[in-house]
Amino acid sequence: MAKTEKPQRLYRILDFTRVVQIFEKKELFFASPNSWDDPYEKRIKHSKVNAVFAQCWSSAPISDAMWRIYSHNGMGVRVSTTDSKLRAALKSSAKLKNYQFRVAEVSYYPQSELDWKAKKIGQDLNEAFKISRAIDALYMKRQAFDHEKEWRGTLYAKSVDLLQEHKGFTVPVDPHNFIDRILLDPRAPDELVRAFKFFFQEHLGFEGNVQRSALYKSPDQIEIEEILADQL
Repeated sequence: MAKTEKPQRLYRILDFTRVVQIFEKKELFFASPNSWDDPYEKRIKHSKVNAVFAQCWSSAPISDAMWRIYSHNGMGVRVSTTDSKLRAALKSSAKLKNYQFRVAEVSYYPQSELDWKAKKIGQDLNEAFKISRAIDALYMKRQAFDHEKEWRGTLYAKSVDLLQEHKGFTVPVDPHNFIDRILLDPRAPDELVRAFKFFFQEHLGFEGNVQRSALYKSPDQIEIEEILADQL
């Protein structure tokens, strides 16, 4: 019997309002990589660029850097799921004609190696264009970003209206099944934590765990008894 692979846990820190939208609209939003900040995500130009949509997750359960980057004023909320649940959601949407999907880990490279790999993808695409090969570029990043421990879910079509710029694509999900835990910013004040927990549990009916991250929880104090010099 083949060994069953253990699901990879994935995490994403979003603003509170965006998490609420997932529950109320029952959908995930996949953005066009053209809207991302990193210019290296957009270095390979091709005619089907408007047919690609992606969403970023992280395999790092505890990261001070990620809280500081993606959570502002204590309003960040970390949702968690698994790669298998993300694949299932994309597989359902991929049933639409001519859509394919990929869920995989991002690899990080030194600048020179990344440049070489990107040029190689460009050469391959010029010889015989395959959108799946173009998607390979979205799973490579510079080492400066390796603290993200990133995974990506990508949905791409072989044919779209190329004259229209698509800013995003929505994928339907059951948020109560897709999201299994909600973690609040470790810097959030008690009042905000109570308000968020009440909203998720009582208003939205989320039955999973909702709590503040213990990243900044004070450890047990270690007290040192000073010995006076004249006692030595």
